[in-house]
Amino acid sequence: MRCLSVPLLALASVVCLTPPAAIAQNNQKNPSHSGDVIQSIPPPISQKTTPPLDLSDDQRAKIKQDLQGQDTQVTFELKSTQSAKNFNPTVGATVPSNLKTHALPPPLIYEMPKLEQYTYLKLKGQVLIMNPMTSKIVEMFPAT
Repeated sequence: MRCLSVPLLALASVVCLTPPAAIAQNNQKNPSHSGDVIQSIPPPISQKTTPPLDLSDDQRAKIKQDLQGQDTQVTFELKSTQSAKNFNPTVGATVPSNLKTHALPPPLIYEMPKLEQYTYLKLKGQVLIMNPMTSKIVEMFPAT
């Protein structure tokens, strides 16, 4: 029994005398230990704004044509849209949050890939193209 207690005592003294930094460094090399907490820093979030949407008159006409069949005109009959009745859309303005935006039709996005990152809204006879992340109007033109 005495022969067994000497190696155990030596092992216990090594474990107790090992500095915590050495244990942490060893855990970083082999992170498979259960219960270890590994701290990671997430990648930075891009603060870039979307580039201006420079649409030609032909592109606007194509968008109007494709959206004519879409029944997405905002009406102010609903209680949820009443508060937006006095909103006057302008490029750069933030659209009220109670107005529901719509994805542009897939055939239109296929033809003009730069539209993929935008949504639209038909409001007061205007087509509003918006950045969905900021709800800001980036382009607007008459719906008819």
